Amino acid sequence: MSRIFATTVRRLCNQPVVARAGSRRPSSSSCVACPASASSSSRQQLKPRVASSSTLRARPRGGFRAHRRTLTTASGTPASFDYTALVASVGEIKALATPAKVDVVVQPDAHTLVLGMRTVNGKCALRVSWHPQVANVALSAQPPRIGKEEQLSFGEAANGLLRGKVLLDADAHQAWERVCKLSFGDRPGGEVSHELLCEIMGRHSNAFILDALAGNEVLACGYQVGEKQTSVRRLAIGYEYAPPPAAPGIDPTSVSSWQEFRDLLVQVAETMKDDSERAIDRCLVRAFRGVSPALAKTLVRGARVADGILVSDASDGNHEAVYAEFERWVHSVETKNMKDVVWCEEFGQLLLHASSAGVALPPPAEDLSAAGGPIGALFGAVYGEAGEEDVFSRERARILQSVRSSLKKLASKEAAFRKQLDAARGHEKLQEQADALMAYSYNYKPGATSLEAQDFTTGEPVMIAVDADKGPVGTAEALYKKTRKLRRTADAIEPLMEQAASEVEYLSQVEFSVLEVQEFKSRDDLLFIEEVGAELVDGGFMKPVGKGAEAKIRDKANVKKGSKPKSGKQARKQEMMSAIRVYTAPSGKEVYVGRNSRGNEAVSLHFGQDQDVWFHVRGAPGAHVILRNQPGQTASDEDLQFAANLASFHSKMRSDGKVNVSYTSPKYVRKPTGARLGMVTIDRESVIVARPDDVATIAQSD
Repeated sequence: MSRIFATTVRRLCNQPVVARAGSRRPSSSSCVACPASASSSSRQQLKPRVASSSTLRARPRGGFRAHRRTLTTASGTPASFDYTALVASVGEIKALATPAKVDVVVQPDAHTLVLGMRTVNGKCALRVSWHPQVANVALSAQPPRIGKEEQLSFGEAANGLLRGKVLLDADAHQAWERVCKLSFGDRPGGEVSHELLCEIMGRHSNAFILDALAGNEVLACGYQVGEKQTSVRRLAIGYEYAPPPAAPGIDPTSVSSWQEFRDLLVQVAETMKDDSERAIDRCLVRAFRGVSPALAKTLVRGARVADGILVSDASDGNHEAVYAEFERWVHSVETKNMKDVVWCEEFGQLLLHASSAGVALPPPAEDLSAAGGPIGALFGAVYGEAGEEDVFSRERARILQSVRSSLKKLASKEAAFRKQLDAARGHEKLQEQADALMAYSYNYKPGATSLEAQDFTTGEPVMIAVDADKGPVGTAEALYKKTRKLRRTADAIEPLMEQAASEVEYLSQVEFSVLEVQEFKSRDDLLFIEEVGAELVDGGFMKPVGKGAEAKIRDKANVKKGSKPKSGKQARKQEMMSAIRVYTAPSGKEVYVGRNSRGNEAVSLHFGQDQDVWFHVRGAPGAHVILRNQPGQTASDEDLQFAANLASFHSKMRSDGKVNVSYTSPKYVRKPTGARLGMVTIDRESVIVARPDDVATIAQSD
């Protein structure tokens, strides 16, 4: 179990975390297991079982967007926010945050709303997430500060509809279905005017704001589902909300005895083809609504029956024990028991009844502004307050769309310029025709439409068309005028074509640098994407929308409390280094590799010294690379090959086995006047053959 999460549960439960024998990490789980031969009549006292390894994806960070720290079970699936967790969470919201006035609604990422509210006991916040993997609804920390221009459309609509309203009630919309309903009105005890629904259904999760006074008309939603996307129900603004179809299985309250419970599991098991699907926990999920895989495993564990035992192998005592635990679960959910909330960290499951499969959560703290109640704090630790991964994916997709759209427009512009330039290049021929008309005008016969003249170059006789109304002189003057216009056009288009070609080269480099960062691994990746976005906004290639606050958060995180922020050269160097990858050559020397246009410019023009060696792949977009040398030192062949291999790997030629790479001294690298960020020219280059595959392992681990 992750040390971070174990510490969180220890803090919540105020219990010591004991490291058990054979476990590398401490575990706060008190889950138990028993042999397959155990039965209700002869169960022995068992040793506590160490929870299987579970991981949190990242340590909490400063700033308003923490990593989505998703707790995963032994099978690698996220912790469960099932119907039981929903009942527990809305029960806590109802107990601690109703009535509450909504001060602000913000949307920190593509799948989350956070409502900042005030109760009689102070401030609190409510998180509503419809993320396809980790959707949840819970009390949370205070909402992030987001500028009006940074609000996403659903967050802006939600803020306009719910701000100033009072949260009156929180409940499950339907029994045994994962749909949360939050009711809002103008004053405590008043009529419900709006409802915020969150459907927690995996990749179909969604959120809606309904007009309760107009037949539950959808006023805003996380995303719209049209007729072409579904044949079940249309979910779009202006349409009446329709609840989701009922989940498979029967109502858990319809079973009244353990024999009936056993017979139902036997019937379900008989329909399964695989032995693994005939386990009691698998059959529980298929038989009853509201039972998730994690809950089923937890109930079996709480009944002290062997994990994964098949229905056919279980004794009557096993069935009776599991039914007793199942009954306690049904009763706790129906009565919304909030006194015995238990968390089983091995399966990531919340229970509302006392069970040996987990640890009890503490009562709520007096100050809810820190992290909400204990259930909200728990799910805040499990799922995180916001999804940097979502922001990264959305911003990366937006950047690529803008870059590719700009490249397409530039291609069309270049084609139009080339057509105009081809037409303009005919001005010399028109000039010659005009000169011939003026020279041989004495041969013109009034009323004729042509004039015989001689070609100035070959001396051959030629016939030149003449406008009978204007005569040869008037026709020549019209040709001179057209010639001057074409010459001006050519003079104007040539620099425009050069500019378009330069922008194509620049955008191709940007596209490559973004494509190279394929997935979110750390906050540096998000910082990189946002820097590229800001660069494109400054260049006029993209509209200024999105988060764009990560760099400011990074700056604040780097400043210790009570100290002054860094300034001058130190701050500038730190800012430039954030856009540079640093590798170590075989001799121990540093190799700098630009991550984006800003990093490339820093590598080439700011960090590169005369004694260093500068690298770039020939004829394709790629990173700028320098091999650092101390004054008086020269680079070894091994180091040169290593740096060249890195330059070839961080380029569009990565998939080629052998790549030509240019190298020179940084003193021969310069930036043309007016060139865009990261664009340089070089002199006195040499060429080395690089092999990207030789550094693939090192570069991919960066």
